[in-house]
Amino acid sequence: MTSRPATAFKENDDFCFMQVSIAGGPPQKIVIQLFRSIAPQTCENFTAFCNAPGRTAPRMPSPTYRGSIFHRIVPQFMVQGGDFENFDGSGGHAAAGKGRTFRDESFQVPHNKAGIVSMANKGKHTNGSQFFITLQPTPHLNNKHVAFGQVIEGMTAVQSMATDVELEGTMPAVMQKIFIVDCGMGKGETNNVDGSSSSSSS
Repeated sequence: MTSRPATAFKENDDFCFMQVSIAGGPPQKIVIQLFRSIAPQTCENFTAFCNAPGRTAPRMPSPTYRGSIFHRIVPQFMVQGGDFENFDGSGGHAAAGKGRTFRDESFQVPHNKAGIVSMANKGKHTNGSQFFITLQPTPHLNNKHVAFGQVIEGMTAVQSMATDVELEGTMPAVMQKIFIVDCGMGKGETNNVDGSSSSSSS
């Protein structure tokens, strides 16, 4: 099967946004285009966690990306998040109705540039809630991880996670954590945490 160019748009592709606070800094917006026409079930799983209500208490497990962190940072490779249970890569699960994990849906989108959004896994057919964003082309991940979107705004914020944060191994140091303070569908034009509109960061 011929890989679809990661920059191609389809009419029924959706967008979602994340407001990310890096090491206690002000929220920065990241906008992701979802390839729903290629990986509809994977995109549905991702948007379920983007749309879910916020936490009722700090660090209380809740099936939402809002309030969770990017727990794994590998410079010149990728940044990983989506563990809303344990905040360390050991937790998370698929959205309601899919069980703990779900099957690999499509390998059509290649990991051919920075900004590809893809599912983290523990092997074949073990997709849950964890995802990663590439920092450069990672072709060795093709046919192993389901890529389902791409960053179209806010790549500077993504790159700064790997360059501006003190790491302890591959995890941000205690005072350097990277929080998803808000997320949802659309491009987030009027979805700042203070309720004001914003221009995109790139």
